[in-house]
Amino acid sequence: MKVNNQSFKRVAVAVGISGAAERDYLSGIFRYVNTGKRWSLDLLKTQDELEHHICANGHPDGVIVALPNKTRSWKTLLKNLTPTVFIDIPPQDVMPISKPFSIVRLDDVGIGRVAADHLLSRGRYNSFLCVIDQPQFQYPSHRRQGFYERLGNVGVPVETLVISESAADSKEIEMIRQTLMRLPRPTAIFAVRDRAALKIFDVCRRFNLSIPEKVAVLGVDNDELFCKTLPVKLSSILPDHEQVGFLAARELNRLMRDGNGREIVYPKSVKEIFMRDSTRIIPPAARLISAAMSYIADNAMRPLRVDDVARHIGVSRRLAEMRFRQIQGESIMDIITHHRIAALKTRLRNSQKSVSQIAAEFEFSSSAAMIRYFKAATGITPSVWRHDNAG
Repeated sequence: MKVNNQSFKRVAVAVGISGAAERDYLSGIFRYVNTGKRWSLDLLKTQDELEHHICANGHPDGVIVALPNKTRSWKTLLKNLTPTVFIDIPPQDVMPISKPFSIVRLDDVGIGRVAADHLLSRGRYNSFLCVIDQPQFQYPSHRRQGFYERLGNVGVPVETLVISESAADSKEIEMIRQTLMRLPRPTAIFAVRDRAALKIFDVCRRFNLSIPEKVAVLGVDNDELFCKTLPVKLSSILPDHEQVGFLAARELNRLMRDGNGREIVYPKSVKEIFMRDSTRIIPPAARLISAAMSYIADNAMRPLRVDDVARHIGVSRRLAEMRFRQIQGESIMDIITHHRIAALKTRLRNSQKSVSQIAAEFEFSSSAAMIRYFKAATGITPSVWRHDNAG
């Protein structure tokens, strides 16, 4: 039987495939087409491909676009009144919305609220941080808005950190470090997309900020390329990009029947929250131990006492000792000694200072006191250890 090609609609679908969101958009579009629509699809991955396709083949019957909001290609579509549905592109970039142009997008404010609710459900945090790596788009500010709205009365610092999309240089790493060190811990971080969480993980690894004990991290998109391969698996919100793709295709079908343009905000934007280790609930006792371990590590050059550690975490010496025995299997003084000896070894290896100078730095009463301390823990003197580990 001869097929009448004129009965098929030529539809150009310009959607990148580099991320999980884009692949889900395509899945939703295909799901709609497979309901029996007589569409001939041309799949395009970039604006250049879209422009070349239009020049070479003339204007299609309809277009679905989910590409970065550069206006170069849009002008051609708008000028020729090609029925077009823009996915998640800010309205002002294709305004006025009129015949035959529509926008279908997620409720990004709602996603921000869900992120705040999830983090609030995981425990008590002393600060919150929203991390944005694509400030040129509208969706990060909408997600931040919802995040801030929900955290309006928590009574602790809530801040925003804007980072670049490109690889971090030393200046940006230091900026992230300073932010994380300045905020009261434990800190809960909402990365507006999974990729924005990567630099947070890197800085936490570099500067011994344990996840989730000191820093909890939640992303968006559930891109398993990142979420399941990071040192600590990343919790992530999965928006319903597939349903947005489906709605975009359905909207294009309406436009091609001579419909008027409109903006559609899909209200049920969160499909699922994938809870992984980066927002794991930390029991109160474990938080006490984490705070104590940080204090001990940060003060390894001081002659700490058990009472100092107990006072810092706000419990009695007896309770502190009991929790350390239960969770760490060691006494607080054992942990203090481990950290102090490790710091001494680092200084002996990396410094040209004499033993007596190092002893003064570490606040020993004399070099002889340091030698006795070191030998009791290692079985050899500092000078012998330095000689054996030189170079």
